[in-house]
Amino acid sequence: MSFAARRPVLVAAGLLALLVGAVASFPARVALGWFAPPEIRAWGVSGTIWQGRAADLAVAGQALGTLSWDARLGGLLALRPTWDFELRQPDGFAEARVALFPDGKRQRITDLEAALDLATLAPALLPSGVAGQLRVSLQRLMIDNGWPTEIAGRAAVAQLELPGVIMPLGPFSFIFPDEPGSPAAEIVSTGGPLAVDGQVELPARGQWRFSAELAPGENPPPELVRGLVFVGEDLGEGRRRLVLSSEP
Repeated sequence: MSFAARRPVLVAAGLLALLVGAVASFPARVALGWFAPPEIRAWGVSGTIWQGRAADLAVAGQALGTLSWDARLGGLLALRPTWDFELRQPDGFAEARVALFPDGKRQRITDLEAALDLATLAPALLPSGVAGQLRVSLQRLMIDNGWPTEIAGRAAVAQLELPGVIMPLGPFSFIFPDEPGSPAAEIVSTGGPLAVDGQVELPARGQWRFSAELAPGENPPPELVRGLVFVGEDLGEGRRRLVLSSEP
């Protein structure tokens, strides 16, 4: 092949190399400015979209900590960009592997491990006034258009504080079995003044259902025992059935 014949190929190869180089070195701070939702802010951003760090990350005005990320080559070759993310706080952490699907609407999160104080997430991700120690270990979490469609793993929360509740509750365990169908978790108390045995389900997008049997637990204060009388359906012997759902 003559040089004249090879020239278009060489030019195309050169342009492709420039494009790959530009993408590989695309500054993370520019990407955040272009693509991040307005409620996400970051400071001290360094590196590229493939490997970098944000010294401070905030969601809806709530500081979350230091975030770092590192892309995995295998995900790029499979046309499913994948990053390892790590969030660090003074008293907690969260780390996970996140893969983006080509349609841009789905994310697959695997190997999610986290230990956080719920108060550091509110009101960015939880209602104001919620606090407690959260521990999460999920093998898989599928997000479709912002809604979880698959969850497998477990979580636990201790010293749960809720608005309007006079005392901390828990500890509680949430077990998400690795089974087909819509996400559902078994909720079991592992001590504390309130005994809980129930389930939370996500049957469809935007819908949830909570059903549990409540009873006095270990050394319940009189206020809790008296308050249970006004909760849900009476099952006798101090037990109550509480059912809540997203439907009116």
